[in-house]
Amino acid sequence: MKNLDDILSAIEEELNEKDDLREETLKNCREIIRNSRKGIKSIHEGNMEEAREYMNEAGKILKATRKKIERHPDILTAGYMENAMQEVAEAEIFMAIMEDRDIPPPEAINVSSTSYLLGLADVVGELRRRGVYLMKSGNIGEVEEILGMMEEICDRVGEFDYPSGLLPIKRKQDVIKKVLEKMRGEVAIFKKTRELESKMEALLRKMKGKGEGEEGEAMDIDSIL
Repeated sequence: MKNLDDILSAIEEELNEKDDLREETLKNCREIIRNSRKGIKSIHEGNMEEAREYMNEAGKILKATRKKIERHPDILTAGYMENAMQEVAEAEIFMAIMEDRDIPPPEAINVSSTSYLLGLADVVGELRRRGVYLMKSGNIGEVEEILGMMEEICDRVGEFDYPSGLLPIKRKQDVIKKVLEKMRGEVAIFKKTRELESKMEALLRKMKGKGEGEEGEAMDIDSIL
């Protein structure tokens, strides 16, 4: 056992190095998530240049972090790394959709396949948020386009059926289904409201015309409604 101390010292040095690397990775993941969320906020505000700056920063930190931990697969696949990559995927995909360009594949943004799928699922929530804003502005065409994208993502993400140990997506699949159904209901109500408003405006115009002109036949309200 003459070499026991040497062996244990080497192990301790390796564990200390990994512990330091883990702490540094945790800190970096927090920065990645913070920048990604700021990027999404900027997208909703219509400031795409600012959003790109945040996402460039998040991407730079992620790339450097992955380089440092490439020899430590246990850190690379840890929950905090997956969460950070998921936020990057969500922001990058949402940005691509809002800029009307092809969405980036996982390898282009340095994220794992699992984090990419989870981030894609979260995009459904951001699309609903965008759709609600568009409804307030009365843009039915864009709202229906947003709804169509939500349906496409839900359908495709819903096709993935794997054990949660491999792909923990079941809960997100359930959540985005509920978000989609809620959005469908909101769009239906919005369209009915817009239709009623249009008919009321037509009725008011007709009433105004009757009031300003000579008396004519009684107005048939059913023809308007």
